[in-house]
Amino acid sequence: MDITVSVEKASNITRKLTVKVPAKTVSKHYEKGLAEVQRTAKIKGFRPGHVPMSVVKQYYGEDVRHRVFHNLIDESYREALRSEKIMAVGSPQIDTPDHKTGDGEHDHSLHEGKDLTFTATVEVMPDIDVKGYTGVALSQGNAEITDKDVETAIKGILDSQSQLDPITDEKHTAQKGEYADMTFDGGVVTDTGVEPKEGMKGNRVIEIGSDALIPGFEENMIGMKKGETKTFRVPFPKDFYEADLAGKDAEFTVTINELKTKTLPPLDDALAKTMGYDSVADLKKKANDHLTTERANEVDRKLRSDLLQQLIEKNTFDVPSSLVQAQTRALAQEVGNNLKNQGFTDQMIQEALVAELENLNKRAENQVRASLILEAIAKKETITVGPADIDTEMTTLSTNMKVDEARVREFYLKNPQRRDDLEFRMREDKTVKFLLEKAKIKKEK
Repeated sequence: MDITVSVEKASNITRKLTVKVPAKTVSKHYEKGLAEVQRTAKIKGFRPGHVPMSVVKQYYGEDVRHRVFHNLIDESYREALRSEKIMAVGSPQIDTPDHKTGDGEHDHSLHEGKDLTFTATVEVMPDIDVKGYTGVALSQGNAEITDKDVETAIKGILDSQSQLDPITDEKHTAQKGEYADMTFDGGVVTDTGVEPKEGMKGNRVIEIGSDALIPGFEENMIGMKKGETKTFRVPFPKDFYEADLAGKDAEFTVTINELKTKTLPPLDDALAKTMGYDSVADLKKKANDHLTTERANEVDRKLRSDLLQQLIEKNTFDVPSSLVQAQTRALAQEVGNNLKNQGFTDQMIQEALVAELENLNKRAENQVRASLILEAIAKKETITVGPADIDTEMTTLSTNMKVDEARVREFYLKNPQRRDDLEFRMREDKTVKFLLEKAKIKKEK
């Protein structure tokens, strides 16, 4: 497309492109748009395809102007990026000169016989000269597993196989460690009474004393009997995740429908076999192996996190807001899915996400910074991912997922974007490995 472009460096990560599409190009596209409409236009009194252009223009001219206007903006913007070799991040902000219409409104459409001029402000990747990435001083945690760790894991496994048995004694009162099937309804205490809250009512089974609910709630249930109803007030913690509730008093009305006690099964070979193990010894061994792997992964994650945090602190640069926003959305979706799996309602999830938005933004920005730094180091040190690396990863993926390797390869062959994402992740991992090899790591005892 025949256009003229000028570029202004608005900031380190922002470019402002002024694009002009000549009047003759504007007219050509407008006439082409009218001709396309003329071929299919259905207007009373004329055969399809034989409507005079003056009539087509009268009936469809305005729609064609708007459509061609937006198409020209899109096409010329992409052409401007190509001609100026600009790698844009996110969507641009498009501004066009305002043309006043008779009623005072702005008309952002096409004008025959005139150049189409607009500005496109867009973010670009920062140019990063990474410093201080070799010889980073790090402390590596102890990954050793103790007998106590295994015992705790076994207890958790037994707990998952336990059952809740109703307490039949009608005179029995709720005690710490027992389970209550309860109905609750609550609200926030205000100067005029109690304001009901949708997320503060429902039915739940909780372990009394587990601190699953706000502090003080479960203590008020101790001593209650089956069928008993009690109204009490407790304060929300001052650091409660919902800022508008933090520090305020809440009032709840609770009815205990039933009290239950947990019964753990005996730890023997018979139980182990029902869970897919050969024996108790096999169960303990596999628990130890699992914990060893998890602890090692945890230590590696902490080491990587500490490394990246130091690199972020040593290298300051502007980050494209569009990248941060995209990462924030991804984190919010992940948090929302986790809360939903825990039984949170949509309203509770939305309130939690709003309360956590600042933290999510901060996490997202750090993740984007770390990713850009690793990419810059990979480029500087010529760290690449070759065909041999991809082959090895495909074999590893097929083994871990227990899927035929040919299917894994076919999946990535048919999904180029997924393959690019895989290669990107592998290059990051390879770069981190390079940095850790160059780091000064002190192992904790």
